[in-house]
Amino acid sequence: MDIQKLSIGAKHHFFGYYGINPWDRTSKYHLALETDFHTHRPLPEDMATVGLVDRDTHQFIPYAKTSAFNLQQGSMMHWIGNIATDDSDGVDAEFTFNDWTNGTLVSRAFNPITGTVRTIQGAIAAVSPTAPHAIGLNYGRMAHCRAVVGYATHSKSDNVEAQPEEDGLYQLNLQDGSSKLVLSIADVIRASADERVVGKRTWFNHVLFNTDGTRLLFFCRVRQETRFYTSLWTVNPDGSDLEMQIPFGYRVSHFDWRTPTQILVSSDILGKMGFVEFTDGRRDFTPIGRAILPNDGHASFSPDRQWLLCDTYPRDPERLAQLMVYNIAENRKIVLGEFHHEAKFTGDIRCDLHPRWAPDGKTITFDSVHEGSRQIYIVDLSSRLK
Repeated sequence: MDIQKLSIGAKHHFFGYYGINPWDRTSKYHLALETDFHTHRPLPEDMATVGLVDRDTHQFIPYAKTSAFNLQQGSMMHWIGNIATDDSDGVDAEFTFNDWTNGTLVSRAFNPITGTVRTIQGAIAAVSPTAPHAIGLNYGRMAHCRAVVGYATHSKSDNVEAQPEEDGLYQLNLQDGSSKLVLSIADVIRASADERVVGKRTWFNHVLFNTDGTRLLFFCRVRQETRFYTSLWTVNPDGSDLEMQIPFGYRVSHFDWRTPTQILVSSDILGKMGFVEFTDGRRDFTPIGRAILPNDGHASFSPDRQWLLCDTYPRDPERLAQLMVYNIAENRKIVLGEFHHEAKFTGDIRCDLHPRWAPDGKTITFDSVHEGSRQIYIVDLSSRLK
């Protein structure tokens, strides 16, 4: 198996989350953050450098800095536009990263060819595959709800409203930079009709467009003392046709869309934790990969939807994080590698592999600390997925 380090140098490099394409349209440049630390949760004054890793030279090319990031999900960077240019390198028109400005979260759209930067009024969580729109979340709020996925802020936790009418999912216009609230946290709590969660500190997380941009998946999570309850929802990008797919009371973890209507999620909705597939609105839950796939992991479908890419958390006592692909039709798993993560990499500073497909389906990248520093690794699958 051809596994190589994509990023090099004395500093740490990582992308962050899974299920997002980090490559420009030529597959030459990979989005990344660079930091000189990785063993503490980012503080408000900590900065990450935003840039690209050159696939051929492995060098990191810096462009900007941000303090709106975390070690788990990076700065939720995306390529947008995908517009061909006259530049010989042919990179996409712009990439985005989240940022703070005067205590308010925004996203910057940066053109690496011209150096121009635009501001979008909200922090991007997901980008539509078919329209110039994104969905934004309040990562400052998450710093007080679940800090590992939030952005460090100077605001006080006692200023956080439990279930606000004026915070939730924001629709962001990637062309004019405008933002509007389309679904509030209070809306979803009312729709749940679950008295157990009323008045508890609540947040949205993990938003994902379906394959044709017509629906969204997202979590609504409620803090319950030292743990939290999760429910899974779908909604139209304009906030209409809200449906609860899995109610509070079940375990619900990672998900992806296989088609515009078919959803994969790891959950205990059928009794035992594992991956299930179901149809949006029908809740026709069917197990997938039982006894072969792990009970949970950061799973995403290949561009042709024939393979599932997944990882595991480091497993005791060796603390090996396993990386795998799974052929759905053949019910067959291929282990790509196992990577030792030292015991100190837990909690807020852990390094989930968060594997990500390249658009051609022949390459994946992942983040890891198995060589001591936090770096991005690349795997060539061209000889294996046959």
